[in-house]
Amino acid sequence: MMYQGLLGLFPFTVSEAEVCTFRDLKVTREQVYAEHKVVSGLPKLQHMGRNLDPVSLTVQIVPLGEFSTVNLRLRALEGLTATGEEMPLVIGLRYYGMNVLKSFEVTHRQLHFGVTLSAEVALSLLEYN
Repeated sequence: MMYQGLLGLFPFTVSEAEVCTFRDLKVTREQVYAEHKVVSGLPKLQHMGRNLDPVSLTVQIVPLGEFSTVNLRLRALEGLTATGEEMPLVIGLRYYGMNVLKSFEVTHRQLHFGVTLSAEVALSLLEYN
């Protein structure tokens, strides 16, 4: 089994049984400025710091064996969302800090008799400070 990363207790892995990896990792950094009006001339800007970083990524869940792990993975994500607790995000050897899972959106890619055979999950995280 090869680990590609970790969101709290949710591992991103590639193994003989399944592929549960990610793509489209997006981290946004935004600075905050206050604008002060002046009597004559252009307004003045004052740097106030930065906002918390939103992070988004898409998780691909594709079981390779006879047993589908998709529903187990989706329930694990539901559990992470329900707790509301902060958790570390590690991709490869890079630590992205503590984050909370704000929301996720599931796209059921393949269905067979009502069972999801593969899925993509768009995760929306927010830096926890």
